[in-house]
Amino acid sequence: MLRQLLLSTVLIMAGCGTTPIAYTPQDSYALNIVRAAGIDAKLKDTELPEDTVTDITDSSGFGFAMAASGYNAPIPGFSPSQMAGMNFAAWLLAPEADLARNSLIAWMPESVARNSPKEVLADLLLDAASQGVRDLGFTPVQEIAKGGTDKTGIGIYVTGRNDGICQDNQFGKSNCWISFAIRDAELNTPPPFVGEGQSKTWFFDPSANVYSRFVFSKNHPGFNELELLLATSKHLPEWIYFYVAPNKVFVGKEQPIKVPLLVQQGQIHYFVKATSSAEQ
Repeated sequence: MLRQLLLSTVLIMAGCGTTPIAYTPQDSYALNIVRAAGIDAKLKDTELPEDTVTDITDSSGFGFAMAASGYNAPIPGFSPSQMAGMNFAAWLLAPEADLARNSLIAWMPESVARNSPKEVLADLLLDAASQGVRDLGFTPVQEIAKGGTDKTGIGIYVTGRNDGICQDNQFGKSNCWISFAIRDAELNTPPPFVGEGQSKTWFFDPSANVYSRFVFSKNHPGFNELELLLATSKHLPEWIYFYVAPNKVFVGKEQPIKVPLLVQQGQIHYFVKATSSAEQ
């Protein structure tokens, strides 16, 4: 149903503003989402041949992200020579302010929020990240700020790994973790293609000065942060997105993902679109 909606031009409301903007089917899904969230700024899609875009979007996308970090990761349908020809430098556009930071975007249905959108989001993230850690074969340990009383700050440790990357400590925690800062949301009219038919949603605005975000520990030698983010997102509803800024999430030691991307329900959405027919 979601994909069908994306094929047609619809009007959406961005943030709490009153000026409608059109969903642009010629642009990527990722770009349309961040535009709806009000953080598109100078971000733009990179144009690639249509078959290349199809290969990327039809695959899990993880191989492409690994290749974007400098790894020689295979992508279904790509030969080594085609991989070598990919112009990852095209994404190094030095986005400003909100595009240069990792953030969380969410349009929580009013019926889900139960008058406490921040706490509900915190519970969803705690559960999803814990399940994600288990999916990777390790043991999650949850932590809530202020001795368990403040869910605006939560963290999940990856324990039981104990290798050259992640080590447990004497407190039953680990140097590998993901945490979330959850900030205020505003009640608004959501974009039709993310609002699940809701007339009102609680919008967690990534463009706000104080914004919701995800954070990884930097005290580890090569933890694959994107893998954990993807594993977490698989257990979240479709109206929650993670915006990954260029060079801010790592898949290995000194291997940042050099391209911006959007993570949703175990999928990577790239800022790519097919080259227009006039340019082919």
